[in-house]
Amino acid sequence: MMGMVDRGVPTNVVEIRPSSPSSQSGQDSSHRPLPPHVKRRRRIWLIMMIAFFVWGGSELWTQAQRIEAEEAALKEQKEEVASLKAKQDSLKKEINRLHDEQYLMDLARKMGYQKPGEEVYHTP
Repeated sequence: MMGMVDRGVPTNVVEIRPSSPSSQSGQDSSHRPLPPHVKRRRRIWLIMMIAFFVWGGSELWTQAQRIEAEEAALKEQKEEVASLKAKQDSLKKEINRLHDEQYLMDLARKMGYQKPGEEVYHTP
């Protein structure tokens, strides 16, 4: 085999070694501590992300409250429109009945009016 160096290990056995030796504390000894400017940048980024999510959550809550209030106002206005339409329908019916001569005569009699020459008898 070309390029293989004989280290006293049989050539048909594969040697498995960790890519980096580990220390006793479980941390990789090849890692150096981060420079202060990198730590500062990461802290600033973390603070900005937290601030963004807090702001977004507060905006979401505020808008949800605003929508709920506007839906309640809309419901009240729809109820008011429905009652006004019912009143309008009853007034239209009253107008149509006022064009009927017989209805006008009945209404006048209920108010105490009578035709000339007519006598009204009230029964107890």
